[in-house]
Amino acid sequence: METADSAEAGDAREIERRYRALVEQLPLVVYVDALDESSSNIFTSEQIEPLLGYPVGQWRDDPDLFVRTLHPEDRVRVLAAHARTHKTHEPMSIEYRLLARDGRVVFVRDEGVIVLDDEGDPLYLQGYLLDVTAERELQEQLRLQALFDPLTGLANRAFFHEQLEHAVSIRKESEQRTALVFIDLNEFKQINDQYGHSVGDEVLAVLGNRLKQIIRAGDSVARLGGDEFVVLLTAVAEPAEAAIVAERLLDQITTPIEVAGRHLSITASIGIAVGGSAAELLKQADAAMYRAKANGEADYAFYDDELDQAALNRFKRLGELREAIGRKEFTLAYQPVVNLDPFEVVGLEALLRWQHPEHGEIAPLDFIPLAEESGLIVPIGRWVLLEACFYAARLRELLGRDLEISVNVSARQLQHPEFVEHVDGALQRADLPAHLLTLELTESVLVASGERAEQQLGILKARGVKLALDDFGTGYASLAYLQRLPVDVVKIDRSFTAKIDSGGDDLALLEGIVGLGRALGLQLVAEGIERGAQQGIVQDLGCHGAQGFHFGRPESAALATEALTQATLPAAS
Repeated sequence: METADSAEAGDAREIERRYRALVEQLPLVVYVDALDESSSNIFTSEQIEPLLGYPVGQWRDDPDLFVRTLHPEDRVRVLAAHARTHKTHEPMSIEYRLLARDGRVVFVRDEGVIVLDDEGDPLYLQGYLLDVTAERELQEQLRLQALFDPLTGLANRAFFHEQLEHAVSIRKESEQRTALVFIDLNEFKQINDQYGHSVGDEVLAVLGNRLKQIIRAGDSVARLGGDEFVVLLTAVAEPAEAAIVAERLLDQITTPIEVAGRHLSITASIGIAVGGSAAELLKQADAAMYRAKANGEADYAFYDDELDQAALNRFKRLGELREAIGRKEFTLAYQPVVNLDPFEVVGLEALLRWQHPEHGEIAPLDFIPLAEESGLIVPIGRWVLLEACFYAARLRELLGRDLEISVNVSARQLQHPEFVEHVDGALQRADLPAHLLTLELTESVLVASGERAEQQLGILKARGVKLALDDFGTGYASLAYLQRLPVDVVKIDRSFTAKIDSGGDDLALLEGIVGLGRALGLQLVAEGIERGAQQGIVQDLGCHGAQGFHFGRPESAALATEALTQATLPAAS
């Protein structure tokens, strides 16, 4: 007959069996430790083996195994936490690292409580180890993403600002100063446009690694974004030290990079600022970089006080330029282009004007270079295309005949991957036939724009858009280069026509240029014609067309329309 004691014992065994079964199913390690001096293990669940690679029996029987698996950097802290819980009976919650049998580092969260008997006396420490390695790895990934550039592995803008602030603060009481080297890669966008962003990214990664290899111990390098890098020199005794670093940087940057079977050459402009606050260093190094860029490729320049006002003016003008787009402060002026035989107006060139609300009309040379440099020329140029096409379409309807419209295009526009779409969109919205649009490009723009730009021009040419080479004779184009470009019109620069009616060598030079153009079968337009005598000479030489103040100054759309409808242009000479 079963006694009460045996029944209770059976119930206890069943409860223990169920408890063990439940524990073994949990995705964590449950443990029970004695409260003796060595914290000997009473129970550890089977999950210890997949977690650390040690069999349960070895874990229970070797009292020192737990201590040996503690990461050396965490050991003292963890043992102190366990000892404190043993003494105070307060719950324990701590995260630390364990070394698995195969060498892996495993992060665990250890939660333990002291179990008391009915009288409130401590019996043992019961707790669990939860594997939080994946969580810690994710946290580390997020930390790295917050501080480092994923492409180059360099510090990012946010982390760099922290480094800069720290470097400046510790140099306040020192005779040495902090220096900042600002690096801007020249024309890097051409690599992305010509070879694709994957090649561009690989180039940036290679450059980032090169920069890391050559900086001094204690200095740091960061990628601010795009093609801009900075090197923080934490301690320089004199500016010459920064110059030496800049020269080493340029040497590394300009060494050709082999990517996808190509050897690509990169140049950079470097600005250097020494001393000052973190904000001043950034502003001054940036200003110095633009001075270096103006000096020529692969150069560096130091900041000086003269640059301060220039930098402020540039910053202010750039802000005004951005606002001008939204405020519709841009207008177009139109200058006639004439055919010389028979004499008639055959087109208009659209010229961008900026009507500043305070300063009046801003000269193109005072804002177009900044627009190109900042990239704002892309949205501005897109507006010009659309506005000019709409005006040409209105004139076509008003005059009852075709009249070509010419629009100047910059290198930045031509390199834009959606440039063809921009042109197509303007023609479609204005309902203007493609053959009535002429895109004017200077020789330097064509040379700088690369193969991708040539492809885009070829697409547009196939659709009927005409191409004009502007300011011919002032750029870099060779005869071979000119032969392979799909150019319809060559516009001879005004520097070759200004003195042709005064004798001298100018006439012979112009005659040679006209002969070259005619041999290539190009339409020739002489620019800068201001006097009747000049008109007669270029016509006799064989120029097909002309443009200049003699035929009309650039005028607003309203005045240009009035001149065309009333035929107020000068008669043929």
